[in-house]
Amino acid sequence: MFNLVQLFLRLSGFFVFLLLEIICFTLVVKYNQVQKDIYVNSINRGTGFLQKMTANTRYYLSLDDENYRLSRANARLLEKLYNEGRDTTTVDTSFFQNDTLQYDIQIARIVNNTINNHHNYMTLDKGTDDGISAHLGLITEDGVVGIIRKVSKRYSVAMSMLHRQMRVSAKVKGNHYPGSLIWNEEEKNTGLFTLLEIPKHAEVSEGDTVITSGFSSIFPEGVMLGTIENIDLKPGSHAFEISVKSKVDMANLQYVYIVKNLFKSEQLNLETAVANEDE
Repeated sequence: MFNLVQLFLRLSGFFVFLLLEIICFTLVVKYNQVQKDIYVNSINRGTGFLQKMTANTRYYLSLDDENYRLSRANARLLEKLYNEGRDTTTVDTSFFQNDTLQYDIQIARIVNNTINNHHNYMTLDKGTDDGISAHLGLITEDGVVGIIRKVSKRYSVAMSMLHRQMRVSAKVKGNHYPGSLIWNEEEKNTGLFTLLEIPKHAEVSEGDTVITSGFSSIFPEGVMLGTIENIDLKPGSHAFEISVKSKVDMANLQYVYIVKNLFKSEQLNLETAVANEDE
């Protein structure tokens, strides 16, 4: 306490000067209209700036929640689209009250993601506690992202589209020739893929849209995969080698949609039973 009193005594001159400055400033503003207007305008501008900064800060902090809310809404729309197979604006919501729903879509947050390896993976914040299992597809509004490989109680790890063993059954929109979409690893481009096995007599051209074929039990038909950038036909080959540009930014993913085919087991069991009969 004594030291505090000593400090005030040493700085008494400064405090007296500061007090007099405040009194002079108050008198100048109070009894001079020009200075008063300048003071009021300055205060208003400063207050407005602080309010704007506060609002921007709150908006930035709420972006993650807003993105999650929008992603959940998109997941619902995608679920309607892939179950009805038509424009989502024409879907009758009563359709989702019955037991004929084939595709269930759930949103998940990406907590880890690699893009620079030969075998790239991503980790999601959903696991068996959320009804997630292996071999489920991952998509976004712009295209296919990967397939879940392993699952724990709270997390799952998916094989990314940027994986040398990843293959997606695909076709060019407008025809029904199925092919396989693979990552063009040699190009070192996270957005460039190659569509193989499309016969040379198929009518394809640059700019055409490539979508999932529906021949897989993982992805529904019609999921966007990309657009054709280049078509190559090697001498002696009976199939095109098509370069496909994806809209998915694999390096900047925050949320994905997990696609669960509720009829998958029925389809696979039937196909296996028929295959076993032919052996």
